[in-house]
Amino acid sequence: MGWCRILTALLLILQIALNYGASTGQCSGAKTCSECIKTHFTCKWCRDEIYDASRCQSDLNQELGSSECENWTFPKSVIEPDETEFGPIIQVKPSAIKITNLRPGEERNISVTVKSSKDYPLDVYYLMDFSYSMKEDLTKLKELTSNIIDNLKDISSNYSIGFGTFVDKPISPYAKTEPGQIEKPCELCQAVHSFNHEMSMTSGDGATEALKSRLSSLSISSNVDNPEGGFEAIVQAAVCSDDIGWRDPARKVIFFATDAVFHVAGDGKLAGIVEPNEGTCGMSNNKYTRSLNQDYPSIGQLNDVLIKNQVIPIFAVTAQMQNVYQELSEHLTQLSSVGKLSDNSDDVANLIKDQLESIVSSTQLNPQAPPGVTVTVIPKCAGAQTEMVNGQGCSNVTIDEEVSFSIVVKVAECLSEEEANSYNFNIEVPGIATIPISIDMICECPCEKDEDNIDKGSDKCNSAGDLICGACQCHAESYGKNCECNQTKDKSKDKCINPVSGAICGGDNNGKCICGQCECIQPSRDNYQRWGEFCECSNYECPRNEDNQICSNNGYCFCGDCDCNKTANGTPKQTTDPQFTGKDCGCPVSKEGCIHPETGIECSGSTNGECVCGECQCKPDHYGKYCDICQNCGPLNCTLYLDCVECVYEKFDDDKEAWRNCECDKSTVLSSDETVDTTKLGRHKQCEPIPYDDNCNLIYFLHYTDMGTTKQRILDEILIDRELDCPSQPDIIAIVAGVIGGILAVGILLLILWKIYTTIVDKREYTKFLEERSKAKWNTDNNPLYKNPVTHFQNPLSSRSPSFVYKEPANSPPPSSHPTSPTNSDTAFDFSRTSSSTNNQLPRRYNTGDFNDHKVSPVKNAAPVEEKIINSPKPPPVESPPDDISTSIDIASNIGEFDDILGDIQSTLSRDTIITNPSVAGGRLPPHPLPYSSPHRASPALPPRGTPDVSPRAALPPRAHTPHTLPLRRRDSREGQDGYLESNL
Repeated sequence: MGWCRILTALLLILQIALNYGASTGQCSGAKTCSECIKTHFTCKWCRDEIYDASRCQSDLNQELGSSECENWTFPKSVIEPDETEFGPIIQVKPSAIKITNLRPGEERNISVTVKSSKDYPLDVYYLMDFSYSMKEDLTKLKELTSNIIDNLKDISSNYSIGFGTFVDKPISPYAKTEPGQIEKPCELCQAVHSFNHEMSMTSGDGATEALKSRLSSLSISSNVDNPEGGFEAIVQAAVCSDDIGWRDPARKVIFFATDAVFHVAGDGKLAGIVEPNEGTCGMSNNKYTRSLNQDYPSIGQLNDVLIKNQVIPIFAVTAQMQNVYQELSEHLTQLSSVGKLSDNSDDVANLIKDQLESIVSSTQLNPQAPPGVTVTVIPKCAGAQTEMVNGQGCSNVTIDEEVSFSIVVKVAECLSEEEANSYNFNIEVPGIATIPISIDMICECPCEKDEDNIDKGSDKCNSAGDLICGACQCHAESYGKNCECNQTKDKSKDKCINPVSGAICGGDNNGKCICGQCECIQPSRDNYQRWGEFCECSNYECPRNEDNQICSNNGYCFCGDCDCNKTANGTPKQTTDPQFTGKDCGCPVSKEGCIHPETGIECSGSTNGECVCGECQCKPDHYGKYCDICQNCGPLNCTLYLDCVECVYEKFDDDKEAWRNCECDKSTVLSSDETVDTTKLGRHKQCEPIPYDDNCNLIYFLHYTDMGTTKQRILDEILIDRELDCPSQPDIIAIVAGVIGGILAVGILLLILWKIYTTIVDKREYTKFLEERSKAKWNTDNNPLYKNPVTHFQNPLSSRSPSFVYKEPANSPPPSSHPTSPTNSDTAFDFSRTSSSTNNQLPRRYNTGDFNDHKVSPVKNAAPVEEKIINSPKPPPVESPPDDISTSIDIASNIGEFDDILGDIQSTLSRDTIITNPSVAGGRLPPHPLPYSSPHRASPALPPRGTPDVSPRAALPPRAHTPHTLPLRRRDSREGQDGYLESNL
């Protein structure tokens, strides 16, 4: 937590520094005194009537003007604390704070001290959940009443205690609403209630007996759902001070005991309760009466009520609910705590004592700042004190120990003229006191308020403006420093042309020419500004370093040049500040960075390098921060050992003294390994490789001891790699194999990709084909090669359709003597030859004769026909045969010849369809499948019985004959239908 305080302090210091740096550019744009003091809290206004520079300047920068100002308007805020000494009741100092003349954006720091005194008044209100699950807790509470009171005495002798109960709203779905269930939800239960105040604050020796007496008269209650309406009870216990009996001043604590979660705002809609909770007292006869009219309170509303009424909650809950209420406590800015309650509350007395001690030993501040006002609390916990999690106070505070706070107050801006620029709010010290804060803003200069100091229509303003606070405020259409210009008359810009650059006021982005004078446009960056007669000067158009910092952030930019003797804010540097030089102030004057820490020599001597801008610039063959390393100097000059190395490499075998036979100054040996292990070599230098046989190089190292400088380095030995460094020959086979393998791999990959692509395309095309085929509807049409084989036979003796009419003679026997012959009946048959199907696809049984399809039509007055359709294949429609293909048939003149014809026909046609002679028993034909008769082509009806026969065969004698079968079939004229007609004639 200490680091948090340090970080917060650093952030505040940084913010203050930025504010001071930003003020320089902001102040110069103000035109009036009130605008100036509202721009930034460091801005001040010059009231002198004769003043050439900008009248509004920062208090940190006074060198922009060409002359000094004698009368400055620079309001400063004043803090007026009410310093009241600590006493038995007073635990906060100061008890009240008033701030006057506070400037917009200005931050003022206020010190507050809180002291925890012994025997400070303590009021504890025990608020208990009276749902049925707390039955055992109520029994245990009755037994531990004396222990609870004794623990309160240990904390403060000036104590008082009260008691209240809660369950939930007495309405469905929170409670049973059947008749009598609200008043008595269970045996030996009291009525369901939101909050009942059972005992007011009682202190002294009578508190124990009063609490015991009241608890003994109470019984448990019950509800339906799991959450309880505890929030309503807490709010009522906090706001109903007169009913509860809270004392003032006193540390007010609500001990909230429950084993369930809580209802919050919005849950009341389940019962049709939509009116928000007002957070005001709704007690009548010690009972809460607005439960059925107002919703539950929200967490934010609960927090506001607790802070406003200075009530500290202690949540005593079971283990299952501890995490829930711990999270609730973290959302409350009011001081609160959570304790674990056993299942039957047998530890409630000790829990109350522990939690109260925790509350008493904690001190925090809760500012209740209005919108527009920012209040930051910085606790200064000392000794064993620890900063609280919320950063608003300290814990582990002992009795009579003081806790200091730093309060930073800031108002962002002034309100409009119609509103009063004053604020009044409180800083709450939970359970102890309230510190009232009063702030009066200054948003207008005093010289603007005094009418006597205002020269209206002043001659100094060319009678076109008023002289206010030393400056002209021009009337309409007039402008300029002295209102000497008119918007419609003065439009010349000759006086605004810079004679050096030829630009008007430095360009359109830098200034505007108004009445022959340049008014500079200030950049949007807070710490940037522009000024000058032609707006040619700025504090940001100066040389920058590699990090794009103006004047390397080591100097002040003034009119394009860096002043290295000032800080970046324009204030003169102190002698203790780092000094810099150069165009961008990037070169430090001090040469400390060039001094070698071991030898104390600048850049290891003038022969090695020189100090430039605080860094050593080394001469050739030298490098390092201090130029103390030489590439080819003294004993480390590799060129001195070329002959020695080659000689030793050629002669060295197993004799390590072979170097003595060569011209070598030091021991020169080959490495015992193929190459020198430089990790074990220590201080060394690798020399340039020596070209050897077959493009190979000889690698060697100089092992030396570093004594601090190049001249003090001592060469110990020369080590040579046993193996020459030869460039490896390329493996042609591997290269060729790799290329071939790569080509094959790429080809195979391309084939796989091609196969995958074609498979996907084919699958999509096939799927598309199946979909189109399923949607296709083939049109029905005749085969152009088909020739209709229909032949129509017509009886030339018949005047109607071609038919044969049979009629019994007039002298024939009665029906009783001829049982097999029909009596007085006429029957006509129409024979025609038709095709059974199109496209010459005839059934096989019809291909043996000329009679392919035959139509039999009964004449008028025939017996009733009983029809039944039997499905058959559907041939395409066939047109009626033309008349020119009809031929006549000469029918036999007697019945015998007719029977022979019928027999011949039967021998050649199918056995499936037959016609029986009407002479069968009963005079009726047995059922035969006949071709379906189209409704468009009805068969001629049989003549009624008894109709005279006018045909030539009327005189033929009757003749008995056996039944004959005749295949009959015809094509239905309706397209798409075909069938067989089963008829009983």
